[in-house]
Amino acid sequence: MENRYLLQNCIIADSRSFFGSGEILVSGGKIEAIGNYGELEPNPDSRLIKYDLGGRILLPGFVNPHAHLYSSLSPGLSPRGTVNSFKEILSNFWWHLDSVMDEEAVYYSALSGILDAVKHGVTCIFDHHASMNFVHGSLEAIEKAFNLAGIKGVLCFETSDRPSDSPISSHIRENIDFMEAHMDNGRIRGMLGLHANLTLSNSVLAQLGEINSSLKEAAPIHIHCGEDQSDLVFCQNSGFHGPVERLSSYKLISPDSILAHCIHLSERDFEILHEIAPFVISNPESNANNRVGKINQAYIQDYLIGTDGMSFDMISSLRSQYLMGNGIKENYQILYNTFMKNPARLLSRYFPTTGILEPGMDADIAVLDYIPETPIDEKSLIGHLIFGARGGKVFMTIAGGNILYNDGEITFTFERSLKTQIKSAAEKLHGRYNG
Repeated sequence: MENRYLLQNCIIADSRSFFGSGEILVSGGKIEAIGNYGELEPNPDSRLIKYDLGGRILLPGFVNPHAHLYSSLSPGLSPRGTVNSFKEILSNFWWHLDSVMDEEAVYYSALSGILDAVKHGVTCIFDHHASMNFVHGSLEAIEKAFNLAGIKGVLCFETSDRPSDSPISSHIRENIDFMEAHMDNGRIRGMLGLHANLTLSNSVLAQLGEINSSLKEAAPIHIHCGEDQSDLVFCQNSGFHGPVERLSSYKLISPDSILAHCIHLSERDFEILHEIAPFVISNPESNANNRVGKINQAYIQDYLIGTDGMSFDMISSLRSQYLMGNGIKENYQILYNTFMKNPARLLSRYFPTTGILEPGMDADIAVLDYIPETPIDEKSLIGHLIFGARGGKVFMTIAGGNILYNDGEITFTFERSLKTQIKSAAEKLHGRYNG
């Protein structure tokens, strides 16, 4: 990979600045300088490599704050029973799939998802993993896939009381061991993964609260929270106001926590969200697929957009959030915060050297394969992303200064041979699922 190069003739935007026609100088994996087009070339006769981006939009690399890489090899599978309720969707599809995931399937599903992510400009994934009969070493298997690509990741295992051959203590141990081993890692971190309130007993939450209080650094949680009405009802039947209040009562929520969905909540739950301000993740396409509803924007206006295993196309997910939200009545400033400011804020908690385009920051960059034909500025950027870019693959993805994807080509591996290995692993996985 080139050590020093210039990205020029592009529209540059992040959560703090906007250049209608700009350029970025990258050196040693970092952003060396940023400015207007034509300002940065240090010497017109230098051998500096230059990429003319033809007026495309350049943004910070995208973040998927709630993903399931293990779902990447699921296309083509059918439920193993009825799916007339959310619980049946879980037990007759997802829980059957994660019960047949072995080390090979975990690794190659992660690679498959990361390939898709890179093609869509994603340079950081917060993955929520489940492989109930392959627990110990599962997060390390996923980490290997991240290391091949060189993108950032925050990994966790989905701790759950649901039936499996592995004790719940092994789920907790996998999370804690991985998190503690990566405290000082600048590219891979760990969290405490929890499935959902409805598969976690009070005794398990109490145990997790005690473990967290004993750690040198408390583990932030990553959990499905209030995704379906059944999660709210379970918590209320357990003597709590709702899923957020139940977690908070065991001292498991902090400002660094990730609460995915947050659809079915009580009034007290909303109050706690405002008091503690964890990261709330809306997953519009998954919500539509499972028919569970959508976040209440009258109560929650500060959130991010995730995919919950549906894809890694963050632009399409933004469009879905718009269409499934308030549509033409949507507040563009809220969407701007959702897509630009809040991902940068999340990254600042886990990887403070990325998320914004400034000198000294990691060169994690997404260049859209979209050249605006109409005027664009900070106020109209979101409209361009929703109605102009719409979705699809990006033109270029850069992580840590390394160009991972350029004009339709993966550069960090031989994709064709890797795809053959992925297909082989998928065939075996589908055989076990259908067997």
